[in-house]
Amino acid sequence: MSALRTAPAVVVGIDGSRAATHAALWAIDEAVKRDIPLRLVYVIDPSETSAAGGDGGRQSAARAALYEAYRAVDAMGRPVKIETEILRGRPLTKLMHESRSAAMLCVGSVGLNHVRRGRGSVAATLAGSALCPVAVILPDSGGPATPQVSEVVTEVDNGGVLRHAFEEARLRGVPVRAVAAHVAETPEDVEDGNRLAQAQLSRRLARWTRLYPDVRVESAIVRGSACRHLAANAKPGQLFVTDSRSAHELCGAYQAGCSVLTVRSANL
Repeated sequence: MSALRTAPAVVVGIDGSRAATHAALWAIDEAVKRDIPLRLVYVIDPSETSAAGGDGGRQSAARAALYEAYRAVDAMGRPVKIETEILRGRPLTKLMHESRSAAMLCVGSVGLNHVRRGRGSVAATLAGSALCPVAVILPDSGGPATPQVSEVVTEVDNGGVLRHAFEEARLRGVPVRAVAAHVAETPEDVEDGNRLAQAQLSRRLARWTRLYPDVRVESAIVRGSACRHLAANAKPGQLFVTDSRSAHELCGAYQAGCSVLTVRSANL
């Protein structure tokens, strides 16, 4: 049935977890901005045996999870069309298929806990391999029930990623913190590297600050890997925007108190 769908939607993977419902609430703004449906999907994996209730029990659990997520989204009172569907198959396979036509795919950073043996989580694999942008949303256990973004953090070495970062910052009404990295081996390298990195950062940001004059921009120079720096210094409410190739390196950030948006993008 989903193979016949050509209209785009913001797709959210639902599995009955609080994290999945949180991801659905986070995704509302994405669907409203694009004026497209918010599509909640629950995937039943036939290869997994049910502890009780058989297939009928699994169908009931799927319907209950979708209903709870639907009710949570509807309670926000936003002008968004909500669609729900139960799919059958491997969760990763089905969500990858959804990414072919989705405008964005959103999942919780916990939940969807179908960990593939020896190959990592569904969320991490989707973030690195899906055909559309993927948001992996981490609930802030000490924060508000409704998801909030305090700032968008990104690197500056990919124009496509920067475009998504500025779009998200404009949508959420928050600043962009742009990070550039350099490798320094001596004190002289630190000084020279900082100066060169700052010049490069300013040059790469110039285009985007002209295109998005309403978005406040902060910048930072870090040593070593920018991805590792971002993961090690994550704060609640941050959204990392990065290329999908960095998804596995940022897997640690999924537990560090921030959400991640990965995009498949050529450099601009």
